[in-house]
Amino acid sequence: VPSYLVTSSNSELNVKEVLNEWFAKGGGTTRQEKVPVAMGRIINVKRANDSCAWFSFEELCHQPLGAADYIAIAERFGTVLVEDVPQMSGHCYNEARRFVVFIDALYEAKTKLVIAADVPRDDLFLGFDAHVHSSHGDEEIAIADASGDAFVIGEGGSSSSSSTTMIRTNNDRTVEWSATGRIGVSLAQLSAVKEVSFSFQRAESRLAEMALASWGR
Repeated sequence: VPSYLVTSSNSELNVKEVLNEWFAKGGGTTRQEKVPVAMGRIINVKRANDSCAWFSFEELCHQPLGAADYIAIAERFGTVLVEDVPQMSGHCYNEARRFVVFIDALYEAKTKLVIAADVPRDDLFLGFDAHVHSSHGDEEIAIADASGDAFVIGEGGSSSSSSTTMIRTNNDRTVEWSATGRIGVSLAQLSAVKEVSFSFQRAESRLAEMALASWGR
């Protein structure tokens, strides 16, 4: 049974059938479950059975969840299903970053991951290579996205509270940050651009390894 499904090349019915087959392997009755997390918090899992949980991408990555939440899920379930996974670029950086943390948690716990995504695995993370330029004391952080290179420029550096963030697009247009949601990433969030770039590359590698039939505990 495939563990990575591309919805654009499979009918919706076929994708659901495969996901249901994976879910049935978990055994027991379908139920909602509250998974305990550190510091007395809980995560509400809407679809669970004895050893499998089924989430949408929105449930996992559009909520303010962190490593502790994902570790709790990974330790509780032997298999986790995630459907409606979009292609991720700088436009949805926060969601993509959470998904990377989620992948890391499942990888460390040897939890089986089953994904239904909009695009093939090699195209899942788009344009997360990042690097820093310095010019005249100003800091530029460059991100390659689907439409080319964009540059976020902070006068006085990313730590300056008075910096004016601008975006210079690949056709040499310059627009104010407030006028566009094109990248969706603040300078502060990208202060460690090397770590950011590496984490997405690592996620791609781990997804490939986790797709192996022998993966899991």
